[in-house]
Amino acid sequence: MLIRLAFRNIWRNRRRTLITMFSMAFGLALAIFFISWGAGVYARLINQAVRLQAGHVTLEHPGYRDAPAVDLFVPGSSKIIEELSQWPEVERVKPIVLGQGMAKSGAGSLGVAVVGVLPSAEAASSPLVKNLSQGKYLADNDGPWCVVGKKLALKLNLGVGKKLVIATNDVGGNLVEELCRVKGIYDTGSDEIDTYLVQVPIGFARNLFRMPEDSVTQLGVILRKADFQKRVLKRLSGHFPAGRVAARAWQEVMPEVASYIRMDKSSNWIFQAILLFLVLFTIFNTMLMSVLERRREFAVLMALGTKPSQIASLIFFESAFLGALGCAAGIVLGGVVALVFNVVGIDLAWFVKEGISISGFALSTRIYSKVTPGILLVPSILVFAAILVVSVIPMRRAVKFSIADVLR
Repeated sequence: MLIRLAFRNIWRNRRRTLITMFSMAFGLALAIFFISWGAGVYARLINQAVRLQAGHVTLEHPGYRDAPAVDLFVPGSSKIIEELSQWPEVERVKPIVLGQGMAKSGAGSLGVAVVGVLPSAEAASSPLVKNLSQGKYLADNDGPWCVVGKKLALKLNLGVGKKLVIATNDVGGNLVEELCRVKGIYDTGSDEIDTYLVQVPIGFARNLFRMPEDSVTQLGVILRKADFQKRVLKRLSGHFPAGRVAARAWQEVMPEVASYIRMDKSSNWIFQAILLFLVLFTIFNTMLMSVLERRREFAVLMALGTKPSQIASLIFFESAFLGALGCAAGIVLGGVVALVFNVVGIDLAWFVKEGISISGFALSTRIYSKVTPGILLVPSILVFAAILVVSVIPMRRAVKFSIADVLR
């Protein structure tokens, strides 16, 4: 009976109920949209970062993270790649030789990161290959060739086919220099990458650093889904002999990207909390007004023998119905909007003409949202729970009065 009465009561003032539901739905839809948009940006950033660098999971020498050096390498990489490539969670494993050096041309010299890659693996996964603006990308059988960024090419006056000398220290600490030619120039839109990163075939990199055959600095494990990371890390934890290979999450290998995502998520949730607080205040005001307007009605019911607990339960059910209807409308509205932008995206080129760069990684100006059941349900459950909590005050106000004074 109380449930039927509660549902009928919320429609006694139809206009107020609809306005309250619309406010709740609009606020919740905004929260869902902004959370899904942020999730889309994070997913795109992570996907681009891990594919450009060392994967969702990175295999390297246990001491490499503390003191990166080319003499801390992983031997027997081919066997590891062949084994891990059979795992169902793994999309591909790419070998990387990473070192620091000096790039020299007739126009000057600049400090660079020299990255030796297997071109076929890189071409299938790295976004850098898609941003090639001049020339061609590397091939597996290439010798002394390289691809450089647009900013580096401008500073050193490089063009396709021009010579570039790379000076560095080998695994023995000896100073070495090797001549190579520019095969392609890429333009990612990131100043850090376009000025600093030089890619060469992995065979040329091993020769440059005088590393043993089949050895690598890192093995980048790219997963089919980012959600597989914990499962793969757990499986890898006891897979290799102690002291030979360390498996690290991308959050540890790229801490600046992980820090940015954590900070941005925190600020995003604070903004959503403020927005939802304003929505809850509106709902609380509506519920309190409804109770105060019906004090005489409650007094009559209590005078006829209705228990105060039944009156309080009636208010609770009314709040629950109002919250459920508003949250359902918010989920539908927010989910539809988020799904639309998940397909068509939002092009911010008119707003950010210089492009979008986050932690040194350039992103496309077209941003897509990411919709998951958690993004739809978590804010809705929190709002619904908060509505039930704030309904305690109207419930108390509905029964804490003098029946005689109200009826008089």
